[in-house]
Amino acid sequence: MSEKNKFCPNCGAAVEGKEFCPQCGAKQSFDAASPQETPSSPSDKVVHEQSRGAMEHLTIGFNVAMNNPLVFLPAILSGVIGGIIGYTSSLAIFVYLGSILWLINLVISYILNFASTDMSRDAYNKQPLDLGSSISYVFSRIVPFTIAAIIGMLLSITIVLIPVVILTFVVMVIDETEVFDALGKAFNVIKADLGDIIIVIIVAIIGFAVTSIVPLVSSLLYSILNVVIGLAFIDIYINFKNR
Repeated sequence: MSEKNKFCPNCGAAVEGKEFCPQCGAKQSFDAASPQETPSSPSDKVVHEQSRGAMEHLTIGFNVAMNNPLVFLPAILSGVIGGIIGYTSSLAIFVYLGSILWLINLVISYILNFASTDMSRDAYNKQPLDLGSSISYVFSRIVPFTIAAIIGMLLSITIVLIPVVILTFVVMVIDETEVFDALGKAFNVIKADLGDIIIVIIVAIIGFAVTSIVPLVSSLLYSILNVVIGLAFIDIYINFKNR
């Protein structure tokens, strides 16, 4: 990389040839300017350093999603594919065929879930959105993401640990770290922002309950809400790091 591409133009951290900034997760480009060439204004620094409340995290997540509608694509695809496979498996004559279809749906859904987180990161950092690129990114880290998915399913059995699972996935994508390092960071965020996280989770539970009773478009609304909540958690983590 050239001299002016050794630093992230979004936060100024050293990137050393990485595709994504290890500090803020912003995607790098070969023509990115150095932080000295694109200085942040004092007001920007204040925004990054100040603590935000739960409703601000949700509002930011909603605004980012509405301004980047492509970010909903992985979640919508996952919902559509899951519905088709679920219907097909219910018609399956042989039990083992239904089990195979369930496993296929599980693999597809978790790949698209991490792709959704990657696209949400790009949307949050005002980077171009590309579903193919995000899916390729997931496959490039398929082993740690698979381990994370298994741990996530185990932790999700205890409902109170679901925020840990969401934050672990977020940290793995934003910091490009391994699952156990991400797990430790997730617990640190929860200890620091437990009140805000509880409010976000309560809003999510209410939202999911409401969308489930809406006829015809319940799965679509569920997918939209899921992305917004994911973006809110991304903002929680970024705000935690910048503090």
